Amino acid sequence: MSLIRKNFIYNNLLGFTNIIVPIIIFPYVSRVFGPTGLGIVSFAISLTASFVIIASLGIPIYGIREIAKVKDNKEQLSKTYSEILVIQIVWLFVSLLIYAIWIYSTETFKDETTIRWLSFIHIIGFVGLLKWFYQGIENYRFITIINFVTKILTIGLLFLLVRASDEYWIYYAIVVGSTFLATVFSIFHSFKYVSFQTKNLNIKRHLNSIGILFGTQLAIGIYINLDIVFLNYLSSEEQVGFYAPANKLVKVCLLFITSLGTVLIPKLSQNIKLGKVEETKSILSKSIQFVFIVSLPIMVMLWILAPELILFFAGDSFKESILLLQYLVPLIFFIGLSNIFGLQILVPFNKEKKLMRAVLIGAIVSVILNILFIPSLESLGAVYSILITELIITFLTLLAVRKVVVIKVNYKSIILYLFLALVLIPICNLLNVYFDGIFYLILTSIMCLLIYTSGLFLFGDEFFKENILKPIFKKMK
Repeated sequence: MSLIRKNFIYNNLLGFTNIIVPIIIFPYVSRVFGPTGLGIVSFAISLTASFVIIASLGIPIYGIREIAKVKDNKEQLSKTYSEILVIQIVWLFVSLLIYAIWIYSTETFKDETTIRWLSFIHIIGFVGLLKWFYQGIENYRFITIINFVTKILTIGLLFLLVRASDEYWIYYAIVVGSTFLATVFSIFHSFKYVSFQTKNLNIKRHLNSIGILFGTQLAIGIYINLDIVFLNYLSSEEQVGFYAPANKLVKVCLLFITSLGTVLIPKLSQNIKLGKVEETKSILSKSIQFVFIVSLPIMVMLWILAPELILFFAGDSFKESILLLQYLVPLIFFIGLSNIFGLQILVPFNKEKKLMRAVLIGAIVSVILNILFIPSLESLGAVYSILITELIITFLTLLAVRKVVVIKVNYKSIILYLFLALVLIPICNLLNVYFDGIFYLILTSIMCLLIYTSGLFLFGDEFFKENILKPIFKKMK
């Protein structure tokens, strides 16, 4: 389990970087650009993210699993890497053509020519990061370092170059440039582990599984990214601006919870291949318990601290985002569980079709609900749509998982986590009587963390002691 813990630490450092950077950047850009300027950039990022799902072709998940299977055989590793990369490159060009047709036929970015051209580079940069390869060989150190360097570059250039409300295109250019730079380094660094081959490649053996996962990722992309896209087309850029900070804060919280998923895919795939069923069940059981122990207090605190978080994170112009953030809180729990059911169970057990069916139903529901809700309810309609969709996805993946593997759940511990999380409510309200602003946020966060962890220790929660406290003290020795 040491390698899993090591990779989990790197992945959490990666997640921490992705958490702290928006906290630094977002308050600045939201105040400089306002809801409209922020809405334009948020729409550009969401639209390209949707097409990145198409261009990725399911490889981000499939690649991890297949690379993990052959990582100890350099010849097979190079062959598998080359086959997957060839598929990726060919499909990327097809995807860029599809994107160009969409952009010009819908007149998207008609008045934003610079953003239009940058969006093409953004897609290339995202797809070329090769995270699937480094996750497959379990080299999370490189991913963490390259992400940290590019994020620091983004922060530095942002504060140096962006000053006025009409300079949102410069901000987007910085984001795109940093991503593309990371891609260049990722590709060249990969040749340290493999050699790119063009002979004796068996491309066909990958196409069936990639096709299934592509359908899955496409469906996921529809209901994850198209809420903002639908908002832009069916409502206004201002409503996108209101929705963006609430959505961003929830996704920041999700980074830590879902970071365990991609770390475990290689290990779980190997265990299943070797027939280590009990060890696999043990890992999955701990993973589920991890979601409960972390998500419950985060959900409670996010709900209570929503007004202060929005005012600090986005500013006075975004008061409409407070209610949106509070309503989005359950996503942390839904996505945390569905991430386990899908990525950690159905994919390693080669049950991609079951996952695809679930997310495809979710995608169809999402499109219908967005079309029904957004014209009348605007940003609140997008919130309702994503909540209902994620609840359906979680339920359907749970039903699929029950037919694949039986996992023990420690209900006694879950009740304890819920009790301790609810204890935080009066504490937050009491502190709010005497404090406000950023000091209230910091003090409340520290106090709640201390009370929650102290409660876990005093009640003798074994999972907390063995999987959180013990590794921390081990590192300190």
